[in-house]
Amino acid sequence: MELSKENIINIFKNNFRCEILETDLGKGFKLSPYQAFIFCSITGSGYLDNPIMPFTPKGLLKVFYNAMHYNFVTGLFDNTNLKHTPYSLNQVYPFLFSDDYKVIIPIEFNSDIELQDLLFEKISTISNPTQHIIMRVETSKKGNGLEPFMEYLANAYFIDKGFICENQIPLSHTLGSPDFGGYGIPEVLKVLSKYNIHFKGLNIIELAMLRFNKDKNVASEIFSDDLIVGEAKTSTTIMEKQLNKYLASKLFNYGIEIHPSKTNASNDSFGLLNIDDNSYLKYTKPKTTSYIVDVKHQSEYKEWLKTYVKLYLIANLSNNEFQSFYFETVGSSISTNSDISKVVADLSFETILEKLKELKII
Repeated sequence: MELSKENIINIFKNNFRCEILETDLGKGFKLSPYQAFIFCSITGSGYLDNPIMPFTPKGLLKVFYNAMHYNFVTGLFDNTNLKHTPYSLNQVYPFLFSDDYKVIIPIEFNSDIELQDLLFEKISTISNPTQHIIMRVETSKKGNGLEPFMEYLANAYFIDKGFICENQIPLSHTLGSPDFGGYGIPEVLKVLSKYNIHFKGLNIIELAMLRFNKDKNVASEIFSDDLIVGEAKTSTTIMEKQLNKYLASKLFNYGIEIHPSKTNASNDSFGLLNIDDNSYLKYTKPKTTSYIVDVKHQSEYKEWLKTYVKLYLIANLSNNEFQSFYFETVGSSISTNSDISKVVADLSFETILEKLKELKII
């Protein structure tokens, strides 16, 4: 089964109870500006600020290339400065968190020229273009180019199960970047709750979006401390080799195949997330756990992950606030970006959150 725009609409209607709207560009579904930003960051969907290349934050909020290392990629940070944070992006693109809601419109097309022609034709008739978000359904591609959409669904499903989730996670040059990761780090969710920031689970970029968090979530009382990894496909059902490669790192408790229509996992030690005939998400747990985690290695990885998520919390600051906070903490200015990771590794979650509270960010 290849996902169509109708499938996508039904998935959001049935699983997330989204309101469906008719627009000049076709049928769409409503998300809050906050949730729409997360959706765009994962799927690459774009705000209709222009018809040639609608703006998307996808790929802009990364921190590291590889796990267990502190080599920054230009994203949230650029050299010694904060760069593509949700706060700074909103300064440049004030439409990101404006409006009561955004409308996500899946559009099927064969070529970029075809899509651009449609958007050029329609944009002049739309009263508030940037309230509209264009989701690309590329019918010329096998699987319609919707693997990022499956990554989004995996994030949404496991966030609800209490995980800190991410797509295209940093792992290693040799192993590549898994499509999905779920981090069971209860300490993070618990310390946020102390500051009245309640998440059942979250996408990692939400840690950098506390200025914009208007949703009143319910804190979970059940926390997982598992680490999970997933591979998403729409054009093929072959995922076993790649998942085995990730699991060979011995960092993850189990792997998950993510596919819209695959009916059975490749082996008993994989979970499977798919979509049933009524457009509901369906998850089948692994029947066995044959992969042995290296407990010491996983423990080291979890410590690295704590620094990793703290860097997302730091990204709630403006760049001036960040530079001042660093100077207050260290007594000198930042010389290299390795200074940042060293200092943040030593900072407690409470210290960072107290600073956010002092600045009235939370």
